[in-house]
Amino acid sequence: MAKPTRSTGDPRTAAEPPATFNRTERTLAFMVGGIVCLILACFVVMIIGWLTMKQIPGDGIWPVALGVVYFGPPIAFVLMLTLLAITWTRKARQHRAEAR
Repeated sequence: MAKPTRSTGDPRTAAEPPATFNRTERTLAFMVGGIVCLILACFVVMIIGWLTMKQIPGDGIWPVALGVVYFGPPIAFVLMLTLLAITWTRKARQHRAEAR
């Protein structure tokens, strides 16, 4: 049986250099992902509530779930735009440094 070949691990021989993300980009990405998952979960909870009850009560978890569904998408959108701006700025600086 043949042994599997291993890469040399040398980044100079790789086709593309590995992508580097700083802590801010990683944090923003996880925040956006978490908010989107929370929005989807609250949306499902609200649909199930509306299908099983005649009227959604104004106490308990329902106002929180409705608030997340209302205010979550704009917050996630702003965070996503911020993440894009930070990434584009970092890449532009990197390309300027490589051009010199």
